[in-house]
This record gives sequence, C-alpha cells and structure tokens, in this order.
Amino acid sequence: MTLSINAVARNEEGKGASRRLRNTGQVPAVIYGGEVAPQSVSFKDNELLKAVGTPGFLTGLVEVSVEGKAEKVLVKALQRHPATGLVMHMDLQRVQEDKAITTRVPLSFINAAQSEGVKSQGGRLTVESKLAEVRCLPANLPEVLIVDVIEGQLDQIFHLSDVILPEGVELISLLKGEDHNQPIGRIGKSKR
Repeated sequence: MTLSINAVARNEEGKGASRRLRNTGQVPAVIYGGEVAPQSVSFKDNELLKAVGTPGFLTGLVEVSVEGKAEKVLVKALQRHPATGLVMHMDLQRVQEDKAITTRVPLSFINAAQSEGVKSQGGRLTVESKLAEVRCLPANLPEVLIVDVIEGQLDQIFHLSDVILPEGVELISLLKGEDHNQPIGRIGKSKR
C-alpha cells in the first residue's frame, strides 16, 4: 500500500521564504533525484502531520501529487522543530521503477511469547535494532522485515541473517561480508 499526499509547487526558496510558508500553515520540501531537476514544493502542515503519523510513511514509498502529476518518492530527511515536534522541512528522493533503492525498513519480531526461551526458560526478548538497511527494486520494498523467534532459547542472540527476506530484497550489511552480521535481538534472563 502506497500512501498518497498532495503538494504544491513553489518558486521562492531560502530561509525567509520557508519561514513565510510555515507561517501560513505550509511545510517546505524538496523532491530530488532521477533524471529530473530538483523541485521545490510545499505541503499543508495538517495533512503532512497526519501522513507522518501513518505507519510506513518514513520507511516506505510515498506517492506525491504535484499539480496533478504523481511520482513515487522516499522520505530521505525530515526536520522537526525541537520544542513542538512539528515538521519544518522534508527532503524526498524520486524513485524509478527499474532502479534499485536503498532504504531502512522496520524489523518485526514475532512469536517471542511462544518461544521456549520466553515461555518455559524465564527469558525475555530484547530488541537491539528496530531498522535494517535494504536494497531492492521499489516494487519489492517490504513494509516490514520479519524475524521469527519461535525457536529462541534462553541466551540466544538473533542476527541480521535471521531476518526472513522477501524475494528481491538484500540486506546491505550482509553484502559487506559475514563479519557485518550484526546482532538485532536476544532472549535474556528476565529482570523481575
């Protein structure tokens, strides 16, 4: 499922122009990448705030419609106000259907409660990494990567190689070699 959001093209750039936009309830952004020149756009702040709260907005594909022309992008940078948390600026990268993209995808650990390490050995799953960097074609980009810990024992460590990879998806760290197979979670003694 791709999230869609509307944007408006803007001509003015710079700090002053961005400040004026934010004062009128708009959030400045830039769409770059691909074979096309970068484009300055703005979003309505209330629509963007709703979109940012949607699962997968920051890690998945987003369809941005600028004056009727839609294109798929990835959120590459999001700047927030330090006190209010409101979005101040956003950088978006265009994706092309035939070119591989590199992005981070959330990890989802499943079946921890049913694992022997938790159920009968008194352990508890501790997640050490919530995201993993992947490379794939945009059509293959998963919403989440699954780590099934049903076979987990007490003191077992789960690594990137334990992630269930969909077809066409590669983990960047594992491409660098076996010594980059970092730990992402473990079943340890529960501290109760």
